[in-house]
Amino acid sequence: MKKIAHRFFICFITGLIGGILIGCTMMSALVSYRIDQYHEEIMYLKTVIEDSDIKYKKLKESFDNVNKKKFLVSDIEVHLMYVDGEENNFDKMELIKYIKDKYKDLLWKEVRGIDTDLVVGLIDDDILMIEDKSYELGVSRVLISDVFKIWVTVKRNQ
Repeated sequence: MKKIAHRFFICFITGLIGGILIGCTMMSALVSYRIDQYHEEIMYLKTVIEDSDIKYKKLKESFDNVNKKKFLVSDIEVHLMYVDGEENNFDKMELIKYIKDKYKDLLWKEVRGIDTDLVVGLIDDDILMIEDKSYELGVSRVLISDVFKIWVTVKRNQ
């Protein structure tokens, strides 16, 4: 009886080790197959990005060559000046986002074709509600060049 139990134990341990080895081999093969698929996808996406960058650079060069004599607005900068000195980072980001959204149509426009009075009137004396707070906006200065800069006074209404 002891011999049978000993053989059974050896057979069980051999089967267990064999199963573990086969399972690890199959799992390793499956994982390496998935990693290879992800690697191929990453390489494909990198080539797509490189192609898009090349096309973008060529388009920008051709656009710059056509519009060498034109002075275009390429960026928008917003400078906030708080009247009451109370500045909240979250509200500041919301205000800048709101103002940039109002002036996004000025991007890539010719500077000579922009009417300053209309630009100032977009947000001058505007009231913006953020959560339960209201802010009154007023334009103090505007600079229109390749970078559109606007200085806005912000007053929190109670």
